[in-house]
Amino acid sequence: MTEGLWRRSPARTDAFALALVTFISALPYVTRLGFYSDDWGLLALFEAAQRQGQLSGFIAKHFIGRPVQGLYLGALFSAFGRDPLGYHPVNTVVIAGTIALFYSLLMRLRLGRAGSFAAALLFALLPQLSTVRVWYSAFQIPLSLALALGSMHLQLGFARSGKWSSLALAAAAALLSIGAYEIFAPLIAGFGLGLMLERWKWSKPKLALGAVIVGAVIAGLAYKLAFSGRAGATGDPKRYLAGLRQLVRPDYDWRVDSGLNLIATPSAYFWAPVRGLWQGLWAGPELTAILAAFAVAAITWWRLAGVTDQGTSPRPLLLIGIAAFLLGNAIFLIVPAVVFTSTGIDNRVQVAAALGVAMIFAAVLALAVGRRPQLFAATIGLVATLGMLRLAQIERYWAEAPALQRRVLAAASRDLRLVPPGSTVILDGVCPYHGPAVVFEAGWDVAGALTLALGRPVSGDTVSERMRVTPGGLATSIYKEPSLYPYGPRLFVYDPGRHSIWRLGDAQAAARYFSRRGAGHCPAGYVARGVEV
Repeated sequence: MTEGLWRRSPARTDAFALALVTFISALPYVTRLGFYSDDWGLLALFEAAQRQGQLSGFIAKHFIGRPVQGLYLGALFSAFGRDPLGYHPVNTVVIAGTIALFYSLLMRLRLGRAGSFAAALLFALLPQLSTVRVWYSAFQIPLSLALALGSMHLQLGFARSGKWSSLALAAAAALLSIGAYEIFAPLIAGFGLGLMLERWKWSKPKLALGAVIVGAVIAGLAYKLAFSGRAGATGDPKRYLAGLRQLVRPDYDWRVDSGLNLIATPSAYFWAPVRGLWQGLWAGPELTAILAAFAVAAITWWRLAGVTDQGTSPRPLLLIGIAAFLLGNAIFLIVPAVVFTSTGIDNRVQVAAALGVAMIFAAVLALAVGRRPQLFAATIGLVATLGMLRLAQIERYWAEAPALQRRVLAAASRDLRLVPPGSTVILDGVCPYHGPAVVFEAGWDVAGALTLALGRPVSGDTVSERMRVTPGGLATSIYKEPSLYPYGPRLFVYDPGRHSIWRLGDAQAAARYFSRRGAGHCPAGYVARGVEV
């Protein structure tokens, strides 16, 4: 019945409307976006490899743990180079496609048009997607999600038709998804097992479905663990004990602690987005954001007010949402260092579980309003309107950050013209965060951006509260990875606002500089989170 409904125009129009919402929600900021954090280092490396005619070799070597990510980001670089305007519309198209795929999957699971549309709409506007909308280095995540949803569609097709080609394609899509990013792996495997156990009716095709999909996921994760340098000591029991302690710590501080936590994790997923709805309303939205919010509300009313299957129970949607939320976080049971934040740059890891969050929100609202289609449409429309304004508030920081970066780089291209290649430049007097957006915060972005701006290779970092003056050099760390910049004739600290360059030849020179520097003027920000908004 639902398959037939999908083939008719209402469901197809719904999918088009959801894609349209995604495009409309990007209009207030997409043309003003730039590059951030890891992007700068990645662009500098890509450009150097391209000049040497070794771009494909560089991708094969340095993205061995996530080959699909390397191919995708490399293809975008080959197409658009240093021009950020080209990257972001492509990413928006991919996100729009994932929203339509998510909706159509819920429809094929017979969860009803109203609940399916509401869940997909809320997912599109959740703040957990704010970073993957704007950060080039995370663009593989929407692609991974699209492949994961494609695998689930193919699994469902095999379960209902028995076509073995669908199963083979489902396994291939699962492997490609994990090859782009691994957070959707438990969802893919859980979906296959769910279909295998559906109504507890066993058959050889169902057993084959579960075995092939789970096997593909295990193979993909095993490859990741074998070849990724970031997988960590997965066989170390202390790693898991650390994650377990973080899970139950009552004094967990979301600003500096990491790992799953029974209090902080639900807060980041549920309470922070709800609270943020009102923050976006009172944040002084731009005219384009207000118009976009009205357009989203109108589309929501258009698609929901006359839905006739409102009698479909929202309880299955709620149960599936809870399962998706748990599976979306399952990967982090072996990565206890993961950071949870509603709006900061590390919310990219929350996209998988955000699918469950959207379904839970949609089901709870449906249960609250009962079987009244127009009231449900008005409620979802109000939430979507506020969600659009909140999203615009967050993304405005990302849209404004490139202007701050350009000021720094324009000054640097003049002030540092005599700094020799191979030097290390420590950036001072620049706030690392503009709201959740990263301006310059670490070695990878300072070095990459200055290398591109100056046209010669330099290293770099930023002065921060993490930096210390030691007898041997400037010591700092980020994400618990230490760095030491030894004193010498090619170590400089540079303040672009004052156009001052100070050579740090020894510990005495460093002590003199930092004793005269004065207090910082930046708002409190935190690694992976930025400034809370």
